[in-house]
Amino acid sequence: MGTQQRNRLEAFVLDENRTAILFYLAGAGAGLGLLPDGHLAARDRNIIMILVGCLLLGSIARVIFRRHITTLAAQILFSAGWLLVSVAAAIGPNVHANLAVLYIWVAVYAALYFTPRAIVIQVGAAQIAYLVVLTNSRFDLRDVIVSWVTIFVTASVLAAVVYALVSTLRRNSHEDHLTGLPNRLSWDERFEAELERAKRSGAAISVVSIDIDNFKSVNDEQGHAAGDRLLRDVSDRWREVVRGGADVVARLGGDEFGLLAPGSDAREITEVLERLQYNLPADLSCSMGAATWDRIESSSELFRRADQVMFQAKRERRGT
Repeated sequence: MGTQQRNRLEAFVLDENRTAILFYLAGAGAGLGLLPDGHLAARDRNIIMILVGCLLLGSIARVIFRRHITTLAAQILFSAGWLLVSVAAAIGPNVHANLAVLYIWVAVYAALYFTPRAIVIQVGAAQIAYLVVLTNSRFDLRDVIVSWVTIFVTASVLAAVVYALVSTLRRNSHEDHLTGLPNRLSWDERFEAELERAKRSGAAISVVSIDIDNFKSVNDEQGHAAGDRLLRDVSDRWREVVRGGADVVARLGGDEFGLLAPGSDAREITEVLERLQYNLPADLSCSMGAATWDRIESSSELFRRADQVMFQAKRERRGT
């Protein structure tokens, strides 16, 4: 698989809305697949058609309102989707064969996109629905128990494994492996989120652009291992002086760092700069530039302003 194909697949998997639409369409297809059965009563056939229509409407709604669907709404819509499919499958024949794959998919979807609590609720509720459907089928009690336990255990284990893998991948994709700080991707996402929050609340927000002075000479004269140790040391020192849970220090690449300080105005961010400089190793200096949001500029414009201040500070240190 080429890079372009991998990127497309990754974008699809990470898009909860697209995956939900696929789930709805698959459920609608399963419902339509029941209609050719000659043993269906006219009433049951009409119910299935209504349920299929609801699933198709759900798909359309997720396309139209994709930018306005909250986390809770997404969970409710997903639950409604598999409930509708359950009802359709309960009416039709071959309940065991039709429903097994559905409830495995519920576990995978929940593990990919939901919190641990929501995963437990979704998988547990889906398994209860599956049990209700089985008990109303033609299977005897022994077959019902075996079928339900098999799917329940498989779905639960799969949900746990998928959630663990996804959590690890997300953490690795958002963390700088050398320093343990948030990386550029994590920084960009947090920056946008905090700026949106500041827009709504009216709170101040400031950023700092940081560049370690003469870092290249450390690598050239002492080796890259020494440079790596220096980066880890500086990162550990800065972690101790920022507000935990509020401020974000990230490694943006090489010897470049950024500090995001929600709620800090121009005066407060100056105090933060002083703490960062004070906690540097004795023989090290950094050029820093801070900027406080003017309530108009974008995140990139705000950080560019901080960058300009940082470069001016670097030029002054060099005497140029």
